[in-house]
Amino acid sequence: MYSIDSIAQLDHSHEFARLHQKFHQFNPLKVLRVDQFEIRHSNVLAWLLDPNENHQLGSFFIKKLLSRLGTRTENEDKTLVGDFLSYMYASFSDAEVYREVKTNTNRYIDLLVVVPSQKLVVLIENKFHAAESMGQLEDYLTYARNRFEADGYTILPIFLTLASDAPSFPDYWILDYHDVLEIIELHIELNREAMSDSVYEFLNFYTLILKEQLVQDEEAIQLALDVYQANQAAIDTLYVSQHQELSKQPRFRKLLDEITGVSEQQQQALKKIYEKRKQTIDFIFKIGSNVLRQAFLSFVKMEDIPEEVYRAHVQVPNFILPEWLDFAETIGEPEQGYWLGHGLIIWFERTWDERLKLSVEVGPTPYEKRLKFLTALENQGVPIRSSAKIEGKKYTKIYTQTTEVSDWANKQVILDGMGQLYHDSSLHSLFKKIALAVESLEAGEDEEELDESDVYLDHHSTGKLSEGAFNRFVESQGIYSHLYRIQNRVASFLLPVFRELEETYGGTREKWWWHDSTFTYWFERLKDDRLKLTLELGPLQPEKRLAMIHELESLGLSFSTKSKQTSSRYTRIFSKSKVITNWEDEDTVYQEMLELFSDSKNQKMLEMIKAIKEKNVGEKAIH
Repeated sequence: MYSIDSIAQLDHSHEFARLHQKFHQFNPLKVLRVDQFEIRHSNVLAWLLDPNENHQLGSFFIKKLLSRLGTRTENEDKTLVGDFLSYMYASFSDAEVYREVKTNTNRYIDLLVVVPSQKLVVLIENKFHAAESMGQLEDYLTYARNRFEADGYTILPIFLTLASDAPSFPDYWILDYHDVLEIIELHIELNREAMSDSVYEFLNFYTLILKEQLVQDEEAIQLALDVYQANQAAIDTLYVSQHQELSKQPRFRKLLDEITGVSEQQQQALKKIYEKRKQTIDFIFKIGSNVLRQAFLSFVKMEDIPEEVYRAHVQVPNFILPEWLDFAETIGEPEQGYWLGHGLIIWFERTWDERLKLSVEVGPTPYEKRLKFLTALENQGVPIRSSAKIEGKKYTKIYTQTTEVSDWANKQVILDGMGQLYHDSSLHSLFKKIALAVESLEAGEDEEELDESDVYLDHHSTGKLSEGAFNRFVESQGIYSHLYRIQNRVASFLLPVFRELEETYGGTREKWWWHDSTFTYWFERLKDDRLKLTLELGPLQPEKRLAMIHELESLGLSFSTKSKQTSSRYTRIFSKSKVITNWEDEDTVYQEMLELFSDSKNQKMLEMIKAIKEKNVGEKAIH
């Protein structure tokens, strides 16, 4: 793998040069290496928290920090300590901020803020990059309680991390550097005119450092992926040569052996090249060789999850079930910028204690719909905290499960963990409860006309469709065997009128199902145990397809502009689903098939299709 030529090629990479330039814009705090050491971030925090410092924030930062604690989803189960409302208008002018406070066990608390007027002690354990040490959080809190509680002080312990990591000791409140960043940016926005230029510039430079750590620059990520893909040998060689700890990972042992075997002069050259471009190389290696992301890409391929419903994020790869797209109108559209733009989200992440976690969350949809959906979930047995229903709350986790990962450098081990979490019966049960909740919200309500183009078939069913129930269904409808086909989880069928329409509109311009006809029906068993019936117009020749759409429009059915484009292939005419509580009960499945097919809207669609056929027959008779 080691190659001088590959490193020379990297040096001439345009994408590498662009990325390197991004990371080397002037920032005096980087010159001082503030970004590299946790202790220096604690120093900045101490400065911001002290109302009497020269930053001109006064009590703004500490009060905003306290108020943010109460709004975070992770803290919803915490009992409010002290009078949080009074903190909003208290001056905090007597606050005293202490750094590196030594405990009785010779450990050091990062930050301790003592506010005598409020009888409040804020204890902050700052983890910018470092991992938590065994027993340290309990030790810090014990020290603070022993020292201050006798004098009537309330102790508020905070676990501050980059990514809302959960503390090992449950008494701690969770906060992250996104909160710190937002508070500073808000202060700059509100008070720019009153701030000195020096303070303004310092805060701006500091926010840039935080953004590098927190805000995923999509252009930088894509550049890193492109550079790594084209120059993997060079990036691996430069990075691994300076990180001997990677020798424990089997995938790098051969490369380390090769590097160890080169001359001392070449090893020194590798060191100099790496040190000169360290931040850029580190970023590319972190992004490109990220095993979590690679495992997730294999996961979505294995589970046949379409690209439009997942994002292979480096730290929190996320996705939704394709069938959840049907729920958008019922649960509402979330605020702009929320994950995949859907009101529900599933994501994987690596936890602070080296476990793989899968979470499901209800996002910031419009309050009225969000409240109804959360209540409907609660009625199905999904635990929902009462505080989640308060107006203004945006994020509500409804499921979390973790599993052990024995080797985070092994893609297959992580992939196995993803599969284990995804196929867990408790998650399957949640999917079913979500479907039942949506179904209960839709019950009795008039549904609007479906108008969806380019709809793909959901390939995410679990278990088999009931073959016995479907055979009874086609027999009851007088559908002959050459007009239907049963697969593992999907059963499709035609009506004779669909074939008759081929005389006027022809067959499809590409292979479609097993029949290449004008329309098709199919029953499908979805992952959340819904039985779904769909009627779809297929990929006829463009002019014939458009003629069919115009005929349906003349009968009162509306279509989107997209579905009328010559490139469009599939348009859903009707779709409806029903949760099946017991798929082993053939009679129940059969009755639900009949009910879905007998739906008034489906029958209306069929009448339109038959009317088009009769019109064509009449026109032929005239000619």
